Amino acid sequence: MAEILGVGITHYPPLLGEPDHYADLLRMVMNSHLVPGEMKDPASWPEGMREAWDNEHAVALEHQERHKAALAEVRREIDDFKPDAVIVFGDDQYENFKEDVIPPFNMYCMDSFPSSPFSTFLKDKPNIWNVDSSHEYEVPGAGRIGREIADAVISRHRPIAYSYKYSRFPHLSHAFANAFVFLDWDKRGWNYPVIPISVNCYGSGVIHTKGGMAQLFDQRSESEKDPYLDAPGPAGPTPRSCFELGQTLREVLDARPERFVVMASSGWSHAFLTEKNHWLYPDREFDSQRHDELCQGEQRKWRDIENSAIDDAGSQEFKNWICLAGVVEERKAKVIDYLDTWIFNSQKCFATFK
Repeated sequence: MAEILGVGITHYPPLLGEPDHYADLLRMVMNSHLVPGEMKDPASWPEGMREAWDNEHAVALEHQERHKAALAEVRREIDDFKPDAVIVFGDDQYENFKEDVIPPFNMYCMDSFPSSPFSTFLKDKPNIWNVDSSHEYEVPGAGRIGREIADAVISRHRPIAYSYKYSRFPHLSHAFANAFVFLDWDKRGWNYPVIPISVNCYGSGVIHTKGGMAQLFDQRSESEKDPYLDAPGPAGPTPRSCFELGQTLREVLDARPERFVVMASSGWSHAFLTEKNHWLYPDREFDSQRHDELCQGEQRKWRDIENSAIDDAGSQEFKNWICLAGVVEERKAKVIDYLDTWIFNSQKCFATFK
């Protein structure tokens, strides 16, 4: 029977760069024509958000230090565990999967993953590795094991797509690429073979938002828009299907001899997805409830969340954690840190499940 270590981290892109740019997503959103004029004035913001904004530099430095400390603890636990492979749930944000096909889930079965983590979000900007933004390297893969796992998952009546190569994006997509940089912040090396599983977390919005916030800056009239590409599409996988995929994966891994880390790579509620907050700050209440459930070992409850609640909270990426919850449903998490934020776009949680 396999031994399994569960892990949850963030892949927050601004964390790749300098702390004074952590709030740049908020600055971008404030330029949207959809944000009411009065909400572009910090005087209209909740008190906690105003306080964070007024002390942005100090808050950003604390944010970075807490991230580094939590990621270092996660890396220590992974190193101590000595996995044979690391399976990672992460969202594809209009990167490898676009208009031609949007799979609910896709397992990459490759022996090596070209990665260029600084070439998009931080192009021509400083980064935590102090390398040129064009820097490329190879992340080792566990292609054979991945193929066998995909076959076993499908044989248990849980359909999942699989890929032997990238399709539309030339490098490892950012949910995975960023995670491996963060877990190797000090550049000691990452030698564990990986099996990425992409999750269509963005669901009905993945095309027309371009996997982000493109809709916030689209000022075309309705007559100028495409009725398919510029409108909400079919839903993404439900929390129940995410949880049950995790359960099936656990059954498959339990029948194998290796040691596996199973990881979720994502933030929780995202400000730029939370319409009810004018896209300025995340749904802190929704995430606080999920955090309480996690601390109490009640992550099974996540299976029963509805897609509509996920979308309302702007917590689409939380589905990666729901997949993980299905794998470790009986375990109580060790929550290393939980970063509640007003101005840095998303809540971040760091946890392990032994």
